[in-house]
Amino acid sequence: MNKYTARQLPNNQKGFTPLVIIVAVAAFLAVSYLTYQAFVAQPKGQNTPQQITKPRSKAPGMITQVVTTKAIDSKTGQAVSPTNTFSKTDRVIYLVIALKNPTVGTKIEYTRYLNGKFLDNRSLTVARANTNNIIFDWTLNKPGAAHLAGNYKVKVYTNGIFEKEINYLVQ
Repeated sequence: MNKYTARQLPNNQKGFTPLVIIVAVAAFLAVSYLTYQAFVAQPKGQNTPQQITKPRSKAPGMITQVVTTKAIDSKTGQAVSPTNTFSKTDRVIYLVIALKNPTVGTKIEYTRYLNGKFLDNRSLTVARANTNNIIFDWTLNKPGAAHLAGNYKVKVYTNGIFEKEINYLVQ
């Protein structure tokens, strides 16, 4: 029968365990530092991959004109006397978007800003071939209601791709 005994190292040879632990901790710290430098600590004022934005897509050119107006020609759907200045009490502000050869299913949408801050957005899908205009409106439905005074910006998109923008004033 074989008998095994534990072997004890002399006091001047402690083994490699402390060295392995030190190397492992140093490697962990080095990887942590490099990860921090690569993903978190970006130099200020320089272009980084997170700051560079490439254009999403080329605008399809389906929107030919965007105007605001107080009235619409009911036969043609076109703006009557387009204007960029409105009163707080004007009952309706129309946004008329002229289209060129839209296909059925095309999504036309807007995002509206008031004094540089997001206000609202809506979208419509072209349901008929040969659609020439899309009309959005902001109507005062309650007595005594008023449009908020300020500078408005409306950005218009085709299938999520920016096409045109227009500014108007309510005073």
